[in-house]
Amino acid sequence: MIQTVIEYTETFSNSTDLAITHFSLWNDEIRVLDKIEDTINIFEDSVSANPLIYSVSASLFDIAGLTSIREANINGYRLLYELNERDNRIIITALLLLGERQSIKEQLVKHCLMYK
Repeated sequence: MIQTVIEYTETFSNSTDLAITHFSLWNDEIRVLDKIEDTINIFEDSVSANPLIYSVSASLFDIAGLTSIREANINGYRLLYELNERDNRIIITALLLLGERQSIKEQLVKHCLMYK
């Protein structure tokens, strides 16, 4: 059986912090944290069982023609990830977390400006 490993990028951490700050303006911060934690747990369980469970990100395909980035839509959040095989393991790399209505393009521009 091939082992699945899940990695999180610094960009994922930064976008998660931004999401917490943004959604805490309208909701209790503890509820926001619990919902994001639940989202990540569902993501991890799902991709560990089936790394291809989520489809290619239509938004990134439209913007840049990318077909290697997948998009999990869970609990009102979008989680972008990529998978690769290395050393007989499947490596899932979580790239970005954002709200379901947030623009990927705008989020990436914002990230580049804030964390250049």
